Amino acid sequence: TLAPRPHSGHLDGKAPPNKMDMPNLELDDEESKSEKKLRKKSDDKSKDDREDRTRPPSRSNSSASLSSKVRSASVASSKDGTAPAGASPSRPKKAPGSKKSKSSAPTSSVKATPLKHKASSNALEKNKESSSSPSKSLKSPEVPGKQTMMSYIKKEMMIDSSRQEGSAADDVDANMEEFLRVPAKLENLLFFSFWICTDAFLYALTILPIKFLWSCICLVASIIRPRRGFGVCSFHRRHLYQILQMSVVITVYQYVLMPISIGVLYHWIRGQAMLKLYVLIAIVEVFDRLLCSIGQDALDSLYWNCNRRPYHPRMIISTTVVLMYATAHSLLLFLHVATLNVAMNSSDQALLTLIISGNFAEIKSTVFKKYNKQNLFKITTSDICERFKLALFLVLIFVLNCFQGGMNQTKILQYFYICGVVLVAELLSDWIKHSFITKFNFIKSSVYPDYALILAGDLTGIGHEGINLNHTHAVVKRLGFSQIPIVCVMLRFLSEAMRYSIVFSHGDTSSEYFFNTFAFWYVEGRWATLAGALFGVFFLTLVIKVVLGFALLGVARRMLEGPADDVGKKSGSGKPATAPVSMTGGAKTALGTVAK
Repeated sequence: TLAPRPHSGHLDGKAPPNKMDMPNLELDDEESKSEKKLRKKSDDKSKDDREDRTRPPSRSNSSASLSSKVRSASVASSKDGTAPAGASPSRPKKAPGSKKSKSSAPTSSVKATPLKHKASSNALEKNKESSSSPSKSLKSPEVPGKQTMMSYIKKEMMIDSSRQEGSAADDVDANMEEFLRVPAKLENLLFFSFWICTDAFLYALTILPIKFLWSCICLVASIIRPRRGFGVCSFHRRHLYQILQMSVVITVYQYVLMPISIGVLYHWIRGQAMLKLYVLIAIVEVFDRLLCSIGQDALDSLYWNCNRRPYHPRMIISTTVVLMYATAHSLLLFLHVATLNVAMNSSDQALLTLIISGNFAEIKSTVFKKYNKQNLFKITTSDICERFKLALFLVLIFVLNCFQGGMNQTKILQYFYICGVVLVAELLSDWIKHSFITKFNFIKSSVYPDYALILAGDLTGIGHEGINLNHTHAVVKRLGFSQIPIVCVMLRFLSEAMRYSIVFSHGDTSSEYFFNTFAFWYVEGRWATLAGALFGVFFLTLVIKVVLGFALLGVARRMLEGPADDVGKKSGSGKPATAPVSMTGGAKTALGTVAK
């Protein structure tokens, strides 16, 4: 006797069987064994198919055990003549006089059993498919109706644009306005910072030699009268720092740069392949930025050792580090100027194109990175120093070419044209780089006036009370400006120009060559005239430095005070607020950033 399995739709597998689930106690004895085997095979096959499709694998074992229990219960009930527990009682036997025979009823019930199970399994599969894929029950989006050719053309040509209700996002115009503001505000910052670098450079040319001479006088006075000196001429530990600074400049200029021939270096660079020059320029730019970041720290360490422990062995180490830094950085800058000199004087201008392309290659390495305001400030300070060095190097090359002779009006105009191309390429690369950095990192253009306030605070000494060696110390450290290496390179090129002027001035007093007056006095032996002229040039440079420094200090104070109208509005009256300079709105922003 074959009994169907319990209904598979229940989780516990204990559903009460229907009438068709009851064991058939009235099977025909005359049914052949072959039919039983065929029916058993078909039932087993349908059972396996239902298990694969409708039943999870974790419940297959429990369902099989339940079906075996039902079969054993049906067999026991067939022996005892009773129905299993939970099953409905079987139909009573009909009388002999009934229309249907005993064997007809059970045969029909057995044949109907697999059909009903098949129908119930199909319904169960449909229910499970609908529950497992809820997306099929969702309605598909409505497809727009048919569109005529004329309406399509009107829509594409926007002839009926007055009916268009779409609009751009609200912040699109504001973002575009910020994007267009970046170049102007960047140039304001770079212009202000350019004159700060000029003031710091003139300080190393004028004020530092004066301090060096004064320190030497104090040292001699202290040697003559130990521990007392002559009044104010008393040697102090801070004077040792100024003597060491100037000694480093003289050592690098005289023993490192002077033995190098500019002509030999010029022709060596000109004879190299373009690929080698491209790699050489990239190496120079990378190490230039690295040395700029460490130079002022090395000088500060030397100053600290001079004041705190001048007799300690650490003093020797600090002096050696500063000397090595100045040597390496001066050689790099000297190579940079020589490469730029070859580019400016080449007829094919291939090297000039290579240098200009390096500016735009920098865009690729900086734009597609994540930055915040502090990182953007570091990039801005490096651009400030780079622009000042480029302008100074172009001036040095022009002076050298003029002293070498042959610079007529046509060549001068051509040189200025090439300088304009180089400077315009530098401007465009900076504008593109900063505009897209601020766009991609959602930084407002108002960050550049904040950077100017930071530099103004460093220039006036706000936040650096008691630690500033001079008014350029803090801002030079902030910018990473290399004073000593640039001064060494400039002195080397000026001496080379003077040497060419002396060579060309022998036996020739005409004005064919520029700036040959000093060389003529040197050749003729007019030492007094030459010394007076040099002192006049030095005094004029000193006056320019003092005027420029005082003007920058006034501009920085006005920037920190802010506009009078804005301060008056903040104070609630039409008059300017009476707050001190260090407590106004602009200075608060600068001080907050400096503190960070």
